[in-house]
Amino acid sequence: MKSKPDEPAMARASLRWTLPAAVIAVVSILLIWVAQSLPTICPAIYPAPASCAPDARSGPALLGSALLVALFVALLVTGAVLQPRRREKALRVLLIVLVVAAVVAPLWTLTRSGFALG
Repeated sequence: MKSKPDEPAMARASLRWTLPAAVIAVVSILLIWVAQSLPTICPAIYPAPASCAPDARSGPALLGSALLVALFVALLVTGAVLQPRRREKALRVLLIVLVVAAVVAPLWTLTRSGFALG
């Protein structure tokens, strides 16, 4: 007869992965949109380069936000679907990828156009 793990223990185990991932994703998305709205300095030439357009940072900001949300959803689904013996390794890998994306996405948004004044 198999013993079924108790529900509070499973909830604590999944909370151990989802809470840090949620905080990392939310903070990074906030940083992305703060970086997107910073004013820029562009060279005084005519015509101005395409990277000096007012909406030049919108694309990377949207893409970075979508990537972070997708990684967080993948982490949630992985935690709910995989077997316990494979779950730990998969969640660890997904959390590492989420952290790397959380660092790269705001920097990519910030450096996408001109020079930041902030």
